[in-house]
Amino acid sequence: MKKFLVPILLIIIIVGCSTEGDIKLINRTNHRLFFTIKGNDYILEGSETSDPNGIVSVDTGKKFLFYSEDMVEVDLHLEGETFMMQDATIGGQPIGLYFTETTLQVKPSETLKIYCDPTHAGVKLVNNSTEEVTGLAYHTATSNTLISLIDSPIATGDSAWSRLKATSDYDSISYSFVIEFTNGDIDSSYVNIDDLTVDEQLRIEL
Repeated sequence: MKKFLVPILLIIIIVGCSTEGDIKLINRTNHRLFFTIKGNDYILEGSETSDPNGIVSVDTGKKFLFYSEDMVEVDLHLEGETFMMQDATIGGQPIGLYFTETTLQVKPSETLKIYCDPTHAGVKLVNNSTEEVTGLAYHTATSNTLISLIDSPIATGDSAWSRLKATSDYDSISYSFVIEFTNGDIDSSYVNIDDLTVDEQLRIEL
């Protein structure tokens, strides 16, 4: 029986075992985050009293007795109702260039943490009316150009959100919104909404 021991150990060493690494997203905004990893979509709720987090485990390959994979690259889509990823300087100072797609390097048996701090203000329209909303747009006090916020109609009972540039100490913004319905009616009563700050979301309920 002992003569089979060495070959069995060699097989175990050669075959190895699967390892995983974790991606942990920490939502430090008051609103929802949306992310996609390996084709799976996730929603992470926001909170004013805690920092909700979500952990996704990914396969990082085989681990052998004397060798294991250094890391794997994982594509990530990540954005939120008041959040976008943004470029920063080497020292970590944000430079205002935003994006929603990136590639992560995940190491076996380690947890990669991603802290999501708010970057924008926002608006959410909840359609409790009897008519479908076909248009949601805004203009500012400094420009009468209407900018559309939705790509498809908002059915009765549904909602839609969009990020907005937040007011800052050096840039005060006043928003006015125009809502169009499928029957041709227009609601322009949401005017001169001043000073939406970072992580503040205007909620419009019809």
